[in-house]
Amino acid sequence: MLKIDIPGRRDINLEGVVFDLNGTLAVDGKPLATDLELLEDLAGKLRVYVLTADTFGTAAEVFKDLSVTLQRLSGREVAQEKKKFIDSLGGWSHAAVGNGYNDHLMLHSAVLGVCVLGGEGAHPLTLTRADLVVPSTRAALELFLYPRRLTAGLRH
Repeated sequence: MLKIDIPGRRDINLEGVVFDLNGTLAVDGKPLATDLELLEDLAGKLRVYVLTADTFGTAAEVFKDLSVTLQRLSGREVAQEKKKFIDSLGGWSHAAVGNGYNDHLMLHSAVLGVCVLGGEGAHPLTLTRADLVVPSTRAALELFLYPRRLTAGLRH
């Protein structure tokens, strides 16, 4: 568990982080090797989940050697599936990271929502549901590896 003390706001007791795959952790189905290393580092501190409809069919191979839980989605009502998934974990103890339209409900349900701008951009609705917006996957991963960055960005 990661306790994040945020002046002017209630503390966050984080148990895990839920990531969208395409557009967030990967562009065109391919994550950067350096981001995968950071993801594995994060999995040593918190539970890490990766949600995907696996548009490119690469998820199983990409994550086979990592300590993350890969959750496949049906691809029909993806926004609702992502929200239900984070609610089932306990949104009050899990952060969510995404960029697309289908991530906005998940970010809103999480105790902490992070929107990644990245190479595929970000949907405006998802931007408005996020607690923080970051320029890259690496920046998102580092927020949780160096939690004082979260404190700095969220303090009132």
